[in-house]
Parts: sequence; structure tokens; C-alpha cells
Amino acid sequence: MTTIVQVEFRESLLSIRDQILRSLGHPVISALGSRTARDLDLSHETVGVVLIGHGAPWEERCNLAAHFRETLSGVPIVASLRRQDKDVTGADYNLPADNPPLWVNTVRQALVGIG
Repeated sequence: MTTIVQVEFRESLLSIRDQILRSLGHPVISALGSRTARDLDLSHETVGVVLIGHGAPWEERCNLAAHFRETLSGVPIVASLRRQDKDVTGADYNLPADNPPLWVNTVRQALVGIG
């Protein structure tokens, strides 16, 4: 079964989003912050999608997307955006963070290869 990897930058959001993502029926690996995300050993995981939260500076999120693009080639990356954000470079999907139904549906579609 494919795994969802999520990176969030606030512990409260990490926990909430972890619960939401688990409801999709896939294993979830949650990382608090970019450093923790970069240190994940995903070599034994079949990652289906990466979700990057909106709580870090834009440049940091772009660098994180580039990291996952390099280390998890071909895996879709979904980036959550603040209202004033421009799209995260390297993400396949850039979605407003304040629309959980939209990003949950996008994660679901990415997991099955639709879209």
C-alpha cells in the first residue's frame, strides 16, 4: 500500500492533518519541519504522494519540494499555500491551505494516479 508523507511546520496542524490523511486508508508518515523531513529514511516505503504544509517561508518549501523531487522521483507533490503565496516551485499541485476538502481530494486523486 502506498504511503502518504506530510510535512508540517506547526505541531497542532501536523496532528490534525495526520488524522485527516489517515482517514484515506493509507499509512501516513508525518514530519515536523524541513530538517526532520529531509532526514526521513523512505528507502523502504512506497510513497504515493508528498504533502508540504504552508507554515514555512516560501523558499524553504520550494527547497523541500526540490529535495523530494530528487529523492522520490515521479511522486506527486502537493503544496499548501497561504492566500498571499505564489505557487511552490517543484510542486505538482498548489492548493489553498484553508480548503481541506480540496487538498484531501487532490491527495486522494494523486494516490490513484488521476489528475
